[in-house]
Amino acid sequence: MQYIEVSNKSVQEVVDSIKETATKYKFGVMHIHNIKETLKSKGIDFKNECQVLDICNPVIAEGFLKEDISLSCIMPCKISIYTLDGETMIAMNSLVQLVDDINPDLVGIAQKTQEQLLKIIDESI
Repeated sequence: MQYIEVSNKSVQEVVDSIKETATKYKFGVMHIHNIKETLKSKGIDFKNECQVLDICNPVIAEGFLKEDISLSCIMPCKISIYTLDGETMIAMNSLVQLVDDINPDLVGIAQKTQEQLLKIIDESI
């Protein structure tokens, strides 16, 4: 499952807003992948803006990793902000489904974390 929201802001405005809002929930943006610029540096003229944020709460991350280090393959969480047909979209895969695929015993923690991530997105639109 994928969560997708539409924003009236530009991609960069949403990225900046998520960076600011994330701290309120003790998350941090670890890295921003600017897909359009990366492709441009490889000689590809990609038309859509697209930035992917690696976002993490270190306390939650430690909890997941202590229980099952194989969850590291889905960490950090990713939020994608891109343009599509002239609109700014914010997308995130379901953390609950990702965790459930690896370790169903940790779905409760994933649900709480996902709720926080969705609040960050909602407040950043």
